[in-house]
Amino acid sequence: MKQRHQELCRIAAENRALAIREQVNHLRSLGDCFITEPPNAKKLQKRANPENPVDKNGRMKRKKRFGRSIKNRCPGYLQAKAKQLFESTGGMYVEVPILYRASQYDHTSDSYITKKLSQRMYHLTDGTKVQRDWYSSYLLYCINKTYTQINKLKCRSNFATMYQKEKNMIEEIIRSGKKIMNSGIRTV
Repeated sequence: MKQRHQELCRIAAENRALAIREQVNHLRSLGDCFITEPPNAKKLQKRANPENPVDKNGRMKRKKRFGRSIKNRCPGYLQAKAKQLFESTGGMYVEVPILYRASQYDHTSDSYITKKLSQRMYHLTDGTKVQRDWYSSYLLYCINKTYTQINKLKCRSNFATMYQKEKNMIEEIIRSGKKIMNSGIRTV
């Protein structure tokens, strides 16, 4: 039984590695520059501190954390493979500083706003509704030449056209009925 479990774990790990290599090869075919935030799974794995540690039955509440889901997605392995591929094929791999915080910045108010991890769709301060992952990647696209700060002028000037492309993409996802996990896009 133990050997069967080990074999299944080995096969699952091989499948994850194969899927990540395919994804990295696809990303490499899209361009020469890969800009990303540094991997930090430790914060996601940290135990939650519930406000009320006891549930209604008098038992201790389970402290949810993201251990298994992080293992299944392997973000660190994806970034390591991307770095290896981009640097070995003449591309550019850039990790922005931790203080860049693309997932928290709001270019309409020029401020950083902390959001819940479950909040996938987000309203900017001017009322524009954006998908969180798309907006983070847009802010990474708007990095300055030294790869340290957000280029606010580029953010404001390109936002309208890029936002229209994002709306078209979401409409296409809804029209085709594709289900994209953890995106916040409702297809039904």
